[in-house]
Amino acid sequence: MTVNEQAPIQQLIQASRRIQLALRITAGTWLAALVIAIIQQIMISTKQGGQLPLIFVIFIEACLVITTGGTLIMFARRQKIVQRVWHILPEDQLRSVAKVADPITGVTDLGTHYLVTAPLASITIAKDSTQIEIDPAATQSTYRQQSSYFNAHHLERWLQPVGVDAKTFLAALPDDRYEALVDADHQTDILHLTTADYDRLQKAAEK
Repeated sequence: MTVNEQAPIQQLIQASRRIQLALRITAGTWLAALVIAIIQQIMISTKQGGQLPLIFVIFIEACLVITTGGTLIMFARRQKIVQRVWHILPEDQLRSVAKVADPITGVTDLGTHYLVTAPLASITIAKDSTQIEIDPAATQSTYRQQSSYFNAHHLERWLQPVGVDAKTFLAALPDDRYEALVDADHQTDILHLTTADYDRLQKAAEK
């Protein structure tokens, strides 16, 4: 990771921390304004006081505008930083692959799906998301399932030059980017067929 690539990551962490502080200040300002408004209404209803001075009202409104507007600007700036970080993020390197394989006794073409027959059970899998591998050396066809999933350890290693841990980095990402990185697991169905089973499948499809 180059120095130029490290900079936006550090900026993202700093921006996230500033936003958290700004949200607390904004929430506190709105809460204070609400309390003042409630107290004023109580005083008016009990005839213990009148309207607040105009200068005080203007001051409160200015505080609300500044804190709220400032927070929104911070969100917009963070979004630009996130785009830069996303551009350098090696998504493929941050994922691991798991594979499982079970022997099957046959495959039937059902049009949009394959019927995969196994010794203990049968399943249907969508054709458009299924890969077919032909192995002339195989004596038994197998159904394989390959899953790609996010690996936090890979992210930890990638972030080492920056001195940022994976938990802090993930917390700094907006929700949509976090979900795109962490929750977007990919699963692939693979039919690893003997030449004979593949030929039978092709002939059945031609009928």
